Amino acid sequence: MDTPSYPGTPAPLYPGVAAPSYSGYPAPFNQQVRVCCISLNESDKIRLIGTPPELTLPIRQAIAGSWGPIQREGVYSGVPEFKLLGNPWYGQGIEAVNSRRLITAILRTMAQCGWNLIQAADVSKKERDKDSLFFETSVVPDVGQVDMFSMSFNRTDRIRLIDAPEFVIPIVKGAILMQWKQGINMEQKYHKSHEFKLNGNPFWADGFEAVTSRVMLSQILAALRAQGYKLYSSVDISSGNDGHDVESWVFRRIGPAWS
Repeated sequence: MDTPSYPGTPAPLYPGVAAPSYSGYPAPFNQQVRVCCISLNESDKIRLIGTPPELTLPIRQAIAGSWGPIQREGVYSGVPEFKLLGNPWYGQGIEAVNSRRLITAILRTMAQCGWNLIQAADVSKKERDKDSLFFETSVVPDVGQVDMFSMSFNRTDRIRLIDAPEFVIPIVKGAILMQWKQGINMEQKYHKSHEFKLNGNPFWADGFEAVTSRVMLSQILAALRAQGYKLYSSVDISSGNDGHDVESWVFRRIGPAWS
């Protein structure tokens, strides 16, 4: 049986490459609320599960704008799948930064299209699996500009701010210094992100450090909340170079569509 295609399938991202056809898995709904899922798979794949067909093009554009070329686009068990060039879910160096940009771009695009995140969840027991992102339709359909940035925790001692407004950097620095008494060893630009290298090992901690690292993170959350930013998602997107991973945070400015 031929796979049915959505009406008005968008044009391909690259000239000369045929646009794939997608079978229809409509977003499940109850009354006025619809729910869909975007899953992160293997080291380089994104699948759109139950997303309306009109979201495929803006998500494709978000991927291309934040990560770069899409190696292949097709259908996986009846749902759209993007296979990216490189390995965003196993990234090191610039890929580790750009993978956070990618997730933030997808979350921002979904919000701009009227879909807010319900939860990022690990629903697979496969080794080195990643989160699935579940969305619901917003009660405020026109959200306008969506202000987001991400924060990643790297190695055992580093915090990176990725695409954060400039005024956020000293606020986060102040929160770190207020609660992490070992202090900051170094600040630097890391592939266009702002990186703090802390003294000690807050993300591989025991005893006193295990407690104070959580106090420090709580202080960061409180400081950003005072500026109108709230934690929007905590996402497992990287296996790390040793198989140990720490989730990355995405912050969103509160507003009528989300608070």
